Formats: sequence, C-alpha cells, structure tokens
Amino acid sequence: MAATRAQKVRLGAFVGLGLLVMVGGLIALAGARLGEERDEYTIRYSEGAVSLSGLEVGSPVKYSGIRVGRVEFIRIAPDDMSVIEVGVSLTADTPVAKDSQANLGSMGITGLKYIELTRGTRASGLREPGGRIPPGSSGIDELTNRAGEIADKVSTTVDRVNDLLSPEMKDRLASILDRTDRLLETLDSTVTENRVAMRGLVAEAERLTGEVADIAETTNGLLARAAPGIDRSLQALTRLLSRLDGTRENLDATLASADAMMMSANDALVGALPLIDHTGLLVRQSREDLVEAFGFLRETAENLSDFSRRVREDPSLLLLGDGESP
Repeated sequence: MAATRAQKVRLGAFVGLGLLVMVGGLIALAGARLGEERDEYTIRYSEGAVSLSGLEVGSPVKYSGIRVGRVEFIRIAPDDMSVIEVGVSLTADTPVAKDSQANLGSMGITGLKYIELTRGTRASGLREPGGRIPPGSSGIDELTNRAGEIADKVSTTVDRVNDLLSPEMKDRLASILDRTDRLLETLDSTVTENRVAMRGLVAEAERLTGEVADIAETTNGLLARAAPGIDRSLQALTRLLSRLDGTRENLDATLASADAMMMSANDALVGALPLIDHTGLLVRQSREDLVEAFGFLRETAENLSDFSRRVREDPSLLLLGDGESP
C-alpha cells in the first residue's frame, strides 16, 4: 500500500511538471508572437463570383509558396455590405509590390483555402504597410464556373442529340436515305446507258488532242523556216533606218546651205541699194520688171521654206516624193 501511494505521488508530480512545462511553453510562444512586429494589410473582395468558403482566421498567407503571414479577420465591410474584407498580417519587412495581387488557393481536398500573394514587378515599387492589396483570381472558382459552363454545353448537346433521335427526325433521316438510294440507282443506270457514248467521247477527245499536237508541231516548223526570212527583213529595215538617218543629216546640211544663200542674197540686196540709188532712172524704167522679179524671188523663198518644213516633218519625201501633182 505504501509503495503504491509513493508511485501515485511520483506520477502526480511528473504530470504536474509536464503541465507546467507545457503551459510555460505556450506562454512563451504567445509572448513571442505578441512581441513580434507585423505589417497589416486589407483585401476587399467585391465580386460575388468569388467564394471565401474555406478561408478562416489563422489561414496562412503565402508569397510564391512561402508562408509569410496569416489571416487576422474576415468580416463584412462596414461601408458596403456587398464587400467582404479580409485582414492579413505579414512578417515585418515582407516586400509587397504595388502590382501584387491576393489570389485564393486551395489546400488539397480539405476544402480549406489560403491567400497567395503574387510577386509583382520591381518597377512598380513597394506598397506601404496598412494599405490595401487588390484581390486576384481564384483557381477553384474559375474551375467551378467553367464546370458550370461545360455542364450547360453538355446539357445543350444532349438536348440536340435527343432532338435528332426523336421519331420525327428518324422518319426524316429514313426518307433522306431512301431518296439517296434512289438517286444512286438512277445515277448508276444513267452511267450504264451512256457508257458507250462516253467511250466515244473519250476517243474523240484523244483524236482531237492528237490533231492539236500535230498542228502545234507544224506551226513550230513553219516558224522555224520563217525565222531566217524574218531576220533578213529586220536587217534590211535596220539598214533602211540607217540610210534615212544619213539622208536626214544631208537634208539638214542642204537646208543650212539654203539659209546661208538666203542670207547672202539678203546681204547682196542690202549692198545693191546704193547702186539702185545711182541707177534710179534705170529702176524707174524697169520698175515693173523688178517688181515681178522680186515677186518671183519671194515666191521661190516661200516655196523653199515650205519644202524645208515638210522635209523636216517627213524625211521620207526625199525618197518617195511628196505624191502631189506638179
């Protein structure tokens, strides 16, 4: 009996010591957490499609998979009943970029959720503690919405299949198949009846193809035989053009000589004026002859000028003539 009581006393002492150590540890842990500096932020979820079911106070907050904080409170926003506010606290000096977002993640099949902060970019700068982090997307909610859309599409497809399998649609399909069979039979009989004619057409087409090939070969031969004559004609035409160029040069020289002669005649007339003054009597006696001579000279100059103009416009007149009656 004494030994049993001593054992019970020892057991009670060990249990008491264990409880004391446990309570002390909890107090130390709580004190450490109470004394830890943390940065607080707020997330406002205003979209009704985002479900916060499974997110609780104490749920972890992660940054690229690393736990950096916890959820402190979840409540309806005092200023807007359609908004849910979630307060989070992060380990002090945890960098939160201004373009970071708070996505909702799921922990396996438990249904519990956590908050995942995206990294953001360095160029956007850091967000000051106490501000708001914009909400991001929820992968689970997106899958749920897509599952609903897929279910709607499947339901629509099933309805269409049921419509296709209805008795009325079966009768229509049977009628279409029957008409198709009759059409194929008619086509087969038509092909059988016209097979001989089709063979004749094929033979005629082959014959015409051979004739076309022969004509093409003959044409090629004619072109080959005519090629030397065509070359000679082109060479003769080239020589003629060269001669015309030479004739034009000669004509230009002739016209230049005529212009010089006209200028000399003009100079001669100018030089003859003093002589005319001294021979006034002779001029008076032969005035009519002089007037007629000057008229002929003027007409000759005009004809020569007209001929020069026409030759400039059409050098071939030197070879072919002007075609006008004298």
